[in-house]
Amino acid sequence: MVRFPSTIPRDEEGYLGPILFNPGAVEGIQMVLGRAALFRTILGEGYDLIGFDPRGLGFTTPTLTTMISPGEEGLFYNKLSLLVNSSDTALGALYASSHVVGAFAKARVGDVAQHVGTPVVARDMLSITKAHGRDKLQYWGFSYGSVLGATFAAMFPENVGRLIIDGVVDSPDYYKALWSRNLMDTDAELFQLYQACVDAGPLVCAIHESSTEKIHSRVQGLLTKIRSYPASFYNATTGVYGEVDYSLVKSVILSVLYKPHDLGKGLVSAIADLEQGNPEPIWQLSGGKEAGKLLTGSCACPATPEKPWNKIGRENFYAIACGDGDVVTDSVDALRKYYDDLAEDSIFAENWYIRVGCAGWKVRAKERFTASFETNTSYPILLIGNTADPVTPLANAKKMSKGFKNSVVLTQESAGHCSISATSLCTAKAIRAYFRNGTLPQEGAVCDVQSSIFDDKLSLAGNALSVQDWELLQASRGLQQSYFVPII
Repeated sequence: MVRFPSTIPRDEEGYLGPILFNPGAVEGIQMVLGRAALFRTILGEGYDLIGFDPRGLGFTTPTLTTMISPGEEGLFYNKLSLLVNSSDTALGALYASSHVVGAFAKARVGDVAQHVGTPVVARDMLSITKAHGRDKLQYWGFSYGSVLGATFAAMFPENVGRLIIDGVVDSPDYYKALWSRNLMDTDAELFQLYQACVDAGPLVCAIHESSTEKIHSRVQGLLTKIRSYPASFYNATTGVYGEVDYSLVKSVILSVLYKPHDLGKGLVSAIADLEQGNPEPIWQLSGGKEAGKLLTGSCACPATPEKPWNKIGRENFYAIACGDGDVVTDSVDALRKYYDDLAEDSIFAENWYIRVGCAGWKVRAKERFTASFETNTSYPILLIGNTADPVTPLANAKKMSKGFKNSVVLTQESAGHCSISATSLCTAKAIRAYFRNGTLPQEGAVCDVQSSIFDDKLSLAGNALSVQDWELLQASRGLQQSYFVPII
């Protein structure tokens, strides 16, 4: 846990207590370490800013590492496609590998994995709050952090002070391990990117066409080609080499939809390069083959002790999400039907491998949440959703809001995952007002954004800004540009 202390001492008027942050199933300490000044500008003075790693993630101990070495992990994942439809055998291979990972976890870290579920972390958040001399939680959670926040509100409704959930997961769907309400807006967001390309023109968008349908057809044609004929490269200057196949390209496109205002322009440029026979840019955009990186480099001699922190990977997320959820007993055939049904929502159904991962998971959380998400919290919660979010559609925020009495949904008019994937003065002001004054947006409120996909400059529409508004705008921009990508 890390604390950026308030500039106002706790015993003086103006001290407003701690605010806890959870950025999704990634480490909260790192999130706050790199962004405390930005959050402080948006929230104002008087708060302790608390970044904490949920159990099994980040710097928590005991560590939750199912693979005994980077080499083992690299060998296991290097040739495994995470797209269930990337080949005729991909789903079966993923299913088999999920059972190996589940067996590893049960044998190697089973005693740890059963104590990392969401309800116990909600209890940890209450303990952190009370350790600061407060009874009511102040919290801003993103993506999976919305499940954590909603679970806290349902378990401890009388302990809610200010609570924002941003990029809202359908928590009942999550606890049933269905993962069926995530991709409802994904294709719509993809076409928003294509429309932005049409509007930007050929000098700005490298795959420009006269309509979104023509761009979509062009990209799908490239995917069809790369499925049969993967590309490769070797850069003699840097020594970097790599392979670019269907799974990599499809995964890159989905990952860019998490933060299109930062990465969208680079994506279309990389697609154009790939069309012209240069696969390196899209390989670089993917971050390279992560599993392959584990097979390079040297080993320390003598051997180093156990890692002091948990690598944030699929197994850590499985331990939390699959351990929280209902047992998945699907066969390969049942999973194939599940993905066929999911494909009716999105062409990215094949990317959504979580349920097949849970099919092999063998460790259940000791404490599982089985109550209702219908409650009257001691203070109304604020839910935030984007109009086109790739994995947490706006409908989820509206559905979850119905269970929390007097809660309000703030809609941000943008593509991307969570509000901070775009720059919005309106949203920043609403968040500040909620935390500082308890002011909720009006029902049905919609915030515009100042960032866009193809224009690096902020759109201010000729508005003259006060000093405080300018600072809020720049802080929102800073969060957008340093945006982390949660696992969901």
